[in-house]
Amino acid sequence: MKIDYHGNPIPFPLAAIRGRLLTTGLSRAYTEEILLKLASQGAESEKSISVEKLEKNARDLVPEAFLADYDLLSKYEALRRTTTDVPPLVLILEGASATGKSMLALDFIAHLSITRIISTDTVRQVLRGIHSPEEHPELYCHTYQAYKHRQAGPEGLNPIIRGYLAQCELMEPAIRAAVENLVREGAEGLVEGVHILPGSLQDLSPGILEILIHPEETAHRIMFLTKYSASGLKTVSADGEIRENEFLATRQIQDHMAHIAKKNSVETVTLMDYEQASEEIRFIILNKIRHLVRHTSGGKDE
Repeated sequence: MKIDYHGNPIPFPLAAIRGRLLTTGLSRAYTEEILLKLASQGAESEKSISVEKLEKNARDLVPEAFLADYDLLSKYEALRRTTTDVPPLVLILEGASATGKSMLALDFIAHLSITRIISTDTVRQVLRGIHSPEEHPELYCHTYQAYKHRQAGPEGLNPIIRGYLAQCELMEPAIRAAVENLVREGAEGLVEGVHILPGSLQDLSPGILEILIHPEETAHRIMFLTKYSASGLKTVSADGEIRENEFLATRQIQDHMAHIAKKNSVETVTLMDYEQASEEIRFIILNKIRHLVRHTSGGKDE
């Protein structure tokens, strides 16, 4: 599909509309049905279609029950293009290993049509190219193993937590700088990983939305123990006893993150299954966008 831009036809990514439709709560099947109709309308036109016409065509296909949220998202996108008062939404999914945050991230890359994606595991890998194992051995292991090499934070804390804090301490400046760059660019983004203390990035922008993914312990254990067999991940042990001990360490980190999240008023989603967690996150995102629109000079409720 092509749209008219100052008299010039340019390709238009239907992914942008797909994300808006999914975030309103429409099913994937219904969303794709709408996109097929829009593509067909575009193909029937001899000329490129105007943005206004495309927007109207899309809105006309949205069921009445979903229109209020669809209009909210459209208004947010319009304000983002026409004013600097509305910051970009940067979704940050936090949680220890095997809490489901990375799989949920895949959903919201599509929901929010995000092109800027940061994994804290990637940040750690980049830092390994800067710091040697001799200089910072805590970078060259899993988060639940870092305590064996260096510890930080209050001495009264469990050594496993202090190892986690040591890894976070080293990585926090790089993660923070990356998120600051997203905000400065005005780009919507998604950040996911364990190396973020809940609430530590909220001060960067009103558009920051931190969410801790927090499965119940039994579910977390199964997700963690099957990480080798289910995903074929080569960096984890296949030994059941070793994995059980690693889970116990990981759960301590997760529980610490949950405690910090509560203390810093960070949203927490209890993952029971991916569909339920995705739906809860969707509602949180809609509420965040509603807040951003209401609190901008150009976006007072009509």
